[in-house]
Amino acid sequence: MREPAKPTGDQRTDKDDANFKLLRYFSSASLLAFVVVALSLGYVFRVLSVDNLVNGYQSEHINHARLISNELWDDYFDLLIQSARDLPAEQLANAAEIPSLHRHVSKMLEGTQILKIKVYDLKGRTVYSTELNEIGENNINDAGFIVGLRGQNRSELFHYSQLRTFDSKLPDRDLVESYIPRFDPKTGQVSGVFEIYRDATSVLVEVRQRQTLLVGAVIALLVVLYLFVVVVVRQAQKRLITQSHERQKALQALALSEERWKFALEGSGDGVWDRNLQTGEVVFSRRYKEIYGFSDGELEDHSEAWEERVHPDDLPSVIADRDAYLRGDKSSYVNVRRMQCKNGSWKWILSRGMVVARDAQGNPLRMIGTHNDVTEQHEHEQALHLAATVMQTMDEAVMVTDADNTIISVNPAFTRISGYAPAEAIGKKPSMLASGIHPPAFYQTIWQQIADAGNWKGEICNRHKNGYIFIEWLSINTVCNQRGDISNFVAVFSDITERKTSEAHIQQLAHFDILTGLPNRALFNDRLRQGVARSQRDKGCLALMFIDLDKFKPVNDKLGHAMGDVLLKAAAKRLLQCVRRDSDTVARIGGDEFVVLLEIDSPEDAMVVAVKIREAIEQPFQLDAHCASISASIGVAIFPEHGSDEKTLLDNADAAMYQSKEGGRNQVQLFQQPLI
Repeated sequence: MREPAKPTGDQRTDKDDANFKLLRYFSSASLLAFVVVALSLGYVFRVLSVDNLVNGYQSEHINHARLISNELWDDYFDLLIQSARDLPAEQLANAAEIPSLHRHVSKMLEGTQILKIKVYDLKGRTVYSTELNEIGENNINDAGFIVGLRGQNRSELFHYSQLRTFDSKLPDRDLVESYIPRFDPKTGQVSGVFEIYRDATSVLVEVRQRQTLLVGAVIALLVVLYLFVVVVVRQAQKRLITQSHERQKALQALALSEERWKFALEGSGDGVWDRNLQTGEVVFSRRYKEIYGFSDGELEDHSEAWEERVHPDDLPSVIADRDAYLRGDKSSYVNVRRMQCKNGSWKWILSRGMVVARDAQGNPLRMIGTHNDVTEQHEHEQALHLAATVMQTMDEAVMVTDADNTIISVNPAFTRISGYAPAEAIGKKPSMLASGIHPPAFYQTIWQQIADAGNWKGEICNRHKNGYIFIEWLSINTVCNQRGDISNFVAVFSDITERKTSEAHIQQLAHFDILTGLPNRALFNDRLRQGVARSQRDKGCLALMFIDLDKFKPVNDKLGHAMGDVLLKAAAKRLLQCVRRDSDTVARIGGDEFVVLLEIDSPEDAMVVAVKIREAIEQPFQLDAHCASISASIGVAIFPEHGSDEKTLLDNADAAMYQSKEGGRNQVQLFQQPLI
């Protein structure tokens, strides 16, 4: 075999020159990177400093605004806004309060950095400004005013050339502009907006000075670091050149020593073994050693019992396969088994071999083969087998579709839940299960979320093969191929119809009266709380009626509790027929006591409904073969006239009902404050 040519002096010079250029390129790139870092740090420092300045000045503006508000609002600004409410904009500057207010504000701003303040009413008009010629201007579309009108603060840093709100000539400077809302202490609503300008020039000068010092220090530090890196890289380059020369010599020697292992299979990743079947001597390729974690200097050619590193559980099948091949019963030797690595772990190995030499009698003398690490493939196959087993045995239905959303696989639970056998589902679209309950927009939302997030989960109604509707909890996930394209959709669902029915029943028991089906005390209290809150917000009225059935107990005692229950259900039905809106509530709070909650326009509306209820209840009730006559004592309380909270309203309606009973029963009594 011809020995590789050694590198000449000229060749080494070319390599050294290439390495020198590499150092030069590296040095230039490093210097450029350091300069970029220095400039970036300077810029970031300036941005952060300006942000901190704005935040600090915003806090100071808020404090100044509060001082001005406490000093001037009640006596000046509030009255000014009130008096200017109906005035046209061009007359605002003529307000009589302006001169004295201007003198007072000018005195307050003496010695401060505040250059100007403005006050806006809720229409966006300037009712006052230290620049008197701006009074009457309309800033309804100004972004800062809009933010203030929403009850929020806003501050922003401007250079003077960016501002157009000053008519007087001011020196070139930087300003902070802030908008601060003013809240009415009684209503909590915004009653006006302040706009304040503050001089920030001196602070920014200091920021620029600090920035210059910081950038200079960073540049100096980076220069030192750059020089250090250049020295280190130069030394490393010299060492790399030396190692490169040594590596070339080693590679030449290695090429000569490993010539016998240049099999085609070596390049495919297989490890090669060459065994003398008579002496047990074996030679291993470098790749073979790598598979089992040995270095190139380990597992030197030696005699070895080939079965030493085979897993004991796999050894019988390996021996059987080998002997069958050597006897000629098999045309090839192929076996999959576990082999032990240097660190004691086990790998799954695909072993192939072939006898390449026999003696005159045909006995095998030499055998060459390969080992291929198939651990990952074996574990993948095991995982697939396990996944298939889980899919077949799990209680949840599984449906797999291709990228076109055509069903390609289902599990037994799918058939049990949907009623469709695999042959009836495969090749169809999942829409075969659609119940028709959900609108198209519902499914569009599902697929949009799958497109955005890759998955969706939630409740959905589907139709069983037999036609009945069932509720399922559905989870849909996408499966992508190696290119990132969607290859499959996997849907997992379970039938939760029974659970939802149970939940609805529990909800019914918790919030509704079992006998009449009306809301119980708990649900009524919740609706009363919501109604009071809504009426407070909308400035509306509520009517609360307490209804007690007169002469119910004698009927219950005479005809029995069963007939009493029938009477209560009939009375509840008549009460429901007397209310007008779906938002009105009729509830049974215990025994023969009922309550009615109405949203009304006036107290007279409540009395009309109450009289209607009284007349409906006093009509005779037909209870099977018996006829019963009862009446109703009704107490009425109006929100907010008779109570501004739930408890007071309840107590007063109850008191009015007792006033009705004391007045002779079968009456409607509007709550009256007791005389003291």
